[in-house]
Amino acid sequence: MPFHAFRKIANTALAASLLAAPFALRAQIDNDSPQISTVLSQAETNARLVADDADQLQSYTHNRLSWQSHAQQLEKMKAHVNDLIADVNQLKSLRAEGSPWQQEAIDQVDPLLQAMADHLSATIQHLNEHQSQVHMKPYQDYVHGNQVLAERTLGVIHDFVDYDKASAEADLLEQKLNLPSEPGDSTGL
Repeated sequence: MPFHAFRKIANTALAASLLAAPFALRAQIDNDSPQISTVLSQAETNARLVADDADQLQSYTHNRLSWQSHAQQLEKMKAHVNDLIADVNQLKSLRAEGSPWQQEAIDQVDPLLQAMADHLSATIQHLNEHQSQVHMKPYQDYVHGNQVLAERTLGVIHDFVDYDKASAEADLLEQKLNLPSEPGDSTGL
């Protein structure tokens, strides 16, 4: 086969694959797991509670509250982190049913949550060992670390929930406009 004929076939194949890519992506999105989407939204709610708890705890470092107040807030935060862990464990058990983006969401959230839970445990341990030092820099650094990890985790979950909503909205608009969903499908036009 002459080289120019090979190049023409290769270019045609490349063009066909590039044209099909958006439709392949849409097909992947159409295979989203509704159950994963629901649990991911629930995880966002729990992540928001954790972030609120972390913000509240951060505000305690600027006041002369007792170590018991800090301990109560940490226990409240721990309960919300445990709820979030339950959500992520459920997501991990459903991972195989998810679309590629849903699997990526689970893969990104899991290590963030683990880091957050580990840091929270270290903060609780530090408070238990140094109850009279809640106004000292080491404890304040632990609290700040909790706030950063909680906000980062919430941000990632929120972005994936937003992506899910935007994808669903795009699917609805595609149906409403009766757009073709396959390359070469002109039934909608």
